[in-house]
Amino acid sequence: MLGLGVVVACSSDPVASSPTDAGTSGGDAASGDGGGGGGTCAADQLLGPVDAVSAGDVAVLSDTGGVKTLFVDAAAGGPQGAATSPRVYLNLESATRVAVTDKAARASQAWDLALKRPILFTNSGDGGSGQGGAVLVPKAFDAVTPADAASASPTPERFFGANCAPELDQTGAVKTSFDGWYEYDTATNGLSPRAGTWLVKGATGKLYKVQIVTYYAMPDGGVGQAGGRYTLKVGAL
Repeated sequence: MLGLGVVVACSSDPVASSPTDAGTSGGDAASGDGGGGGGTCAADQLLGPVDAVSAGDVAVLSDTGGVKTLFVDAAAGGPQGAATSPRVYLNLESATRVAVTDKAARASQAWDLALKRPILFTNSGDGGSGQGGAVLVPKAFDAVTPADAASASPTPERFFGANCAPELDQTGAVKTSFDGWYEYDTATNGLSPRAGTWLVKGATGKLYKVQIVTYYAMPDGGVGQAGGRYTLKVGAL
């Protein structure tokens, strides 16, 4: 995942020995030019923006009763190429990729969810200028309703603590509102999504329910071995 060379010496993978996950956020090291988004700390230095538009594919695999199943290629060139590859920016309402660079995304409200390998964050706070946020609801996707937002309010992105110290997880990755979305399987060296459904607030404040189905998706809806490719189930609330 994310390594911060000037802040903390740490492996860039969720588990250093994991060859199959490709679980680095790649290039989310301190290399940016500072500032940006809704925060006052130097979020760009933490996120390492790439001044390019992602070519990662976003496709609607199915659309039934307003619930869309999406394929999102956020592999970002794999572990070796991720440092120089931008994030995929997803608009949840249109289920399309938003053609913005990492730098332009800081001020854009056209996207709701940013993805790059196992790092996901919403358009809010230190992550962007929108009204976004996310929280895990311990319910199956079909059981989640708008009423759940009353007891489980989506958390805006907050990448820093006191004195602008980066908030990092045990792997050295930046903590986002999606922190802990996966469990690491030592038998397969892979990532498995946690049970439950994510309540996600979009950049404009619209609510969605999102289930991360797999991190190893294939464009035809199957499951492969290469990480960074998501199947997401998305429904508006």
